[in-house]
Amino acid sequence: MIWIYTVAESGELQARDADSLEELRGLGEEVGWFWIDFMDPSDEELKIVSGLLEESEITEDISRHKIFSHPERAKDYLLFSIPQALFKNGLKTFPIYVFTKDNSLLTIRNGYSSRSIKNTLKTFEDCVGKICTGPVNSSFILGRLFHETSNENLNAVMAFRGNVDEIEQKTFENPADKNISPLIFAAKREISAFERILWAQKELMFRVSEGVIPTLRSSEEIRSSLNHPINNISRELSILDSHNKALDNILSLQKLGTIHRFEKSLVRLGIIALVISAIMIILKIDIFKLLF
Repeated sequence: MIWIYTVAESGELQARDADSLEELRGLGEEVGWFWIDFMDPSDEELKIVSGLLEESEITEDISRHKIFSHPERAKDYLLFSIPQALFKNGLKTFPIYVFTKDNSLLTIRNGYSSRSIKNTLKTFEDCVGKICTGPVNSSFILGRLFHETSNENLNAVMAFRGNVDEIEQKTFENPADKNISPLIFAAKREISAFERILWAQKELMFRVSEGVIPTLRSSEEIRSSLNHPINNISRELSILDSHNKALDNILSLQKLGTIHRFEKSLVRLGIIALVISAIMIILKIDIFKLLF
């Protein structure tokens, strides 16, 4: 599905759908600024993206859900990938790909990011002609997308706690369960992967905020909008660290359970050895009586 968003002279945000490369190529002549949003693009719609960017390598990376840790060049656009996380039967990430330049914006994403897009549009609509000053700036949209995805990622971080609690409960019920250790290490791997994504995203936002990325125009509105997601990521990293420490404690408890199980096995072996020794003594006495 392809949606086009433009801003009328009155400052009203306008939306319509589109279905052809020719229609999208002609937007620059119709309006001063536009946003093209591709949601769950089909193979045919990805070909339209390739036509707009005049290259296919980027769209191949997008179809593989590749996350770019640094901005990439695509024609005269600057590409950012903003990963949005979902924790449901494991950690999953769904990048929002943002192609930006001063007078236009392209986003490629799936349905999981619809709330982030909807909230960004609402804020943008409220801002245009009311709060924001000067011409429409694509960088402002980028900042708001960082803001909204950081909120969604915080939800994923909090949902991850449920997985830690479940592992902890299983450990309390049966500390010697051999199946617990693989669950702990799988959870720690997911935390490590999530932390790497968040650190890279935080560094990228710092670069946008400080205006050190070439061709990307910074402003006070953008810097202000990035303060919240930067703080959010700091909080998310802190919570993930606490999850990691909780898993370490569970692992220690599980190791104690293993030691306790080993000690019980030694006790059982000792009892068996005593019984065997007693039987051997009795047999020797009986044999001795038979002989003499």
